Amino acid sequence: MFRNANGIEVPGTFTETIVVNDPAAMREAARLGLGMSLIALVDVLPDLERGDLIRLLPDWYADAGTISLYYASRTLISAKTRVFVDFVVSAFKSKRLDHFKP
Repeated sequence: MFRNANGIEVPGTFTETIVVNDPAAMREAARLGLGMSLIALVDVLPDLERGDLIRLLPDWYADAGTISLYYASRTLISAKTRVFVDFVVSAFKSKRLDHFKP
C-alpha cells in the first residue's frame, strides 16, 4: 500500500523483472535502467541530489514496517538516550509519519 501525508492509501501492484534484497543492488539496478525500485530515501539521497535517479512518486511512501527504539530501562534512561528518543519522535511528528503507532 502506498500512502500520502493526508492518509490516502492506494494499492500498488508491480511486475518484477529482477528481485534483490540489498539496497545497493536495488539502487544499481535502477541506475542501470533495469526498472523502478522502492528504496529507502537514505539509500538513494546522493543519487537523487546528483540527478542519477528520479523520484517517481515524491508525495507517496510505503510502510516498510515498524521502527523501534530499544534501550535498557525506562526508569534509568540516560540523558543522551532520552534526548535521542525525543529527537526521533519529534522528527517523525514533523514529517507527519507518526500516525501509525505512538
